[in-house]
Amino acid sequence: MGSQGGQPPLHWMKEVSNSNPPLDPQTLSRLAGGLAHELKNPLSTIGLHLDILRENWSGETEPLARRTLKTLDVLKQEVGRLNDILEDFLLYARTETMERSSVDFNALVEKVATFVAPEAQAQGIRLDTFLDGSLPLLSLDEGRIRQALLNLLINARQAMEGEGGSISLITRVEEDTAILEIVDDGPGMDSKTAERCMDVYYSSKKGGSGLGLPTVRRILEAHEGALQLESSPGHGTRARMILPIGRDS
Repeated sequence: MGSQGGQPPLHWMKEVSNSNPPLDPQTLSRLAGGLAHELKNPLSTIGLHLDILRENWSGETEPLARRTLKTLDVLKQEVGRLNDILEDFLLYARTETMERSSVDFNALVEKVATFVAPEAQAQGIRLDTFLDGSLPLLSLDEGRIRQALLNLLINARQAMEGEGGSISLITRVEEDTAILEIVDDGPGMDSKTAERCMDVYYSSKKGGSGLGLPTVRRILEAHEGALQLESSPGHGTRARMILPIGRDS
């Protein structure tokens, strides 16, 4: 008996599936990155046409025009949100390939803190850095580690939104590892959120992609490092980046 609706028989699909070896992580990353790029192109076109439509309606004052403008604004926001998700996805997919060099980790921390400081200060948040001068140069993909740092700092800042307070960045050496701690005095996380916050696509923030912390973890693991989080309600959060010293991989 033939398959219904033009679909191939189930046993044939199983045979095809079993005949193909699993894709290696680098190939999967390239495929995922290519797919995300293909999605970004039509999204950009949609955003451009929404801008044109808004411009065409902007001089109108009738109720229909106001409703249309409101709808266009909502659509534009959603396109922006999808673009942000795709950017996060691209970053998550690209962590398999790295370009290492000798990096002054303290200087990198200082740069990222300086970049984030103006927006943090506008929210009443103070950034303090306590950098261990004995920290040696590290073999890192500077761009990836910078993104990991930025993700953690943005997470800390967003957690403290509307509350003010302080975020401390502390580097130190422990045996054969370099450690950066990002400590905030925000509201902290309950045990359920703390347990799941590094799961892919889990987010406690409205509109969050759920890829921020998983991406940080992937970047650090690609460097043979690790990400640790300590948090409790009312006591802030401590994010700990652990990186190997003098170890190339």
